[in-house]
Amino acid sequence: MRTTTPALASGRRLSSPKFARRGLLVASAAGLAAVAACSEEEPPPVEDEGGQAAEEPTSEAPSPEPREITITHVGDTMPGSYPNQMASDEGASFFEGVKDVLTGDVVIANLEGALSTLEFDKCGGGECTYFRLPGEYAEVFADAGFHVLNQANNHGWDAGPDGATETQEAAEAAGMHVCGIKDEVCLVETESGLTVGLVGFAPYSFYTDLRDLDAVAALVASAKEQADIVIATAHVGAEGTDHRHVPEGVENYLGEDRGNTREFVHTCIDNGADIFVGHGPHVLRGIEWYNGKLIVHSLGNFGGGQNLFNTDGPLGRSAVLSATFREDGTLVSAQVTATRMDDDGYPQLDEDNGAFEDFNELAEDFGDTGVTVGDDGALVLPAA
Repeated sequence: MRTTTPALASGRRLSSPKFARRGLLVASAAGLAAVAACSEEEPPPVEDEGGQAAEEPTSEAPSPEPREITITHVGDTMPGSYPNQMASDEGASFFEGVKDVLTGDVVIANLEGALSTLEFDKCGGGECTYFRLPGEYAEVFADAGFHVLNQANNHGWDAGPDGATETQEAAEAAGMHVCGIKDEVCLVETESGLTVGLVGFAPYSFYTDLRDLDAVAALVASAKEQADIVIATAHVGAEGTDHRHVPEGVENYLGEDRGNTREFVHTCIDNGADIFVGHGPHVLRGIEWYNGKLIVHSLGNFGGGQNLFNTDGPLGRSAVLSATFREDGTLVSAQVTATRMDDDGYPQLDEDNGAFEDFNELAEDFGDTGVTVGDDGALVLPAA
């Protein structure tokens, strides 16, 4: 695991874990035990059983350095859709262009669809868009390095309740976890021994509804009781290029009440989440620093294979978020890697770093608490 020295000064820059080095832990003088005064005569040395003078300890053992873990998160992701937008290679090349940055102790994607081809009428006979793939596509995510798929979104039930269960079973069979199941905390044990708790939300009753703030608070608090680090993620907000900014008050889209975004994400942090990561608007949204915690309002469209998602302008830009935490939830470092979808909707690294410009523009939504991005992708926190 890569570690970094935390930057704690006002206007501080959170350094990239790729280049920073481990910081030293310094003991406080107040925390040391008092040393007894020596008598005028030195006591004779203690001998061991062989008659040799035993060595006396010269100092207390150093305190162990706190453990750290790195969380990596991407936005809306779906390699294609059954039956008319299927990949010719069964998704084998979908993540090829970004696989090198999908690293960390816990790597998470928002699964924008179902891993099931069951038929389901989610619109009561009306016209609907469905995102479904065979369960075997879970292996595409696992092979790319993902550990957790979030199911709580407006396409997670595109194969109905039985399809949602099939999705969970397919992910688990591929060695991954699923978060976003109603009223459930997803717990992931990392190699360091730290436990990460993930909770997923969406503005629908078949998930933990983000509009029910009491339910949100209770689930996040439950995760905090069970885990060292808590990640809250949600499909939240209106969609499209007209909705890049996070508004005050309730958001509505196509007649749906999608909740009060600001109130919801603050509720997550106030009840124990160490970070919030959003998706759903299909565009990037700004990053906020709230009560000492990071809120990434939307990571946008990471990948929609076979032109599943619109790739024009802001709709095609996204980012990979990586954040390193100490075991007490302290943010050590955070950075973003700019990506964009190619003409087929496959995620690729973006040499132009278009996402950086988006994040820096959208930081203005939060005034003095907006988080910007440096030229190297490191997040720059506002002055204290």
